[in-house]
Amino acid sequence: MSLAPTRPLRALAAALLALAIPKPAAAEWHFTPLVGTTFANTNLLDLENATGKHHYSFGGSVALLGGGIVGAEGLVVWTPGLFTENETLVRKSYALAIMGNVVLTTPRKWTEYNLRPFLSGGFGTLKGSRDEFFVVFPDHFAVGAFNIGGGAIGFLSKNTGLRFDLRYYSSLKDFEAIAFGDKGHFRYMTASFGVVIRR
Repeated sequence: MSLAPTRPLRALAAALLALAIPKPAAAEWHFTPLVGTTFANTNLLDLENATGKHHYSFGGSVALLGGGIVGAEGLVVWTPGLFTENETLVRKSYALAIMGNVVLTTPRKWTEYNLRPFLSGGFGTLKGSRDEFFVVFPDHFAVGAFNIGGGAIGFLSKNTGLRFDLRYYSSLKDFEAIAFGDKGHFRYMTASFGVVIRR
């Protein structure tokens, strides 16, 4: 008499084995509109001494995170009026950061409904514009740049959470611009807050 298992028993054993082997946690998307404040530190011409003041910033992040420690995100942050304080000399201005980042975070199983800290950084483009009433020193630029920052994400429910972020942006190298010095260097920081939608 054969002791070999029948086909149904073999299929059942294979199914149980497959269920017993742990699978990697599925990746999840985070869509996060952001609002914050900006701290600038640049040698670019600042006719109204505006860059040292706080300015609102608006933007968003789209991140792909798995259950492990590595993820990726695209980040866009727009800061209107960065070179404008009282509109006596500068009619309008803005700064725009467009970045692609690598994200390092704690494993999801450690912090599912607690704060999940993260670090992220990468490269992209910084754009800036300043238009004056008298068009004496107009300036528009787009330069290669990097950013680095971090914060934490905490989920209030399965699909909704909050994100806190502190970030530094800087041009990769000096560039031709109207500046105090031979060339311009553009850098600033943002502190931001957003509501995370998880999918």
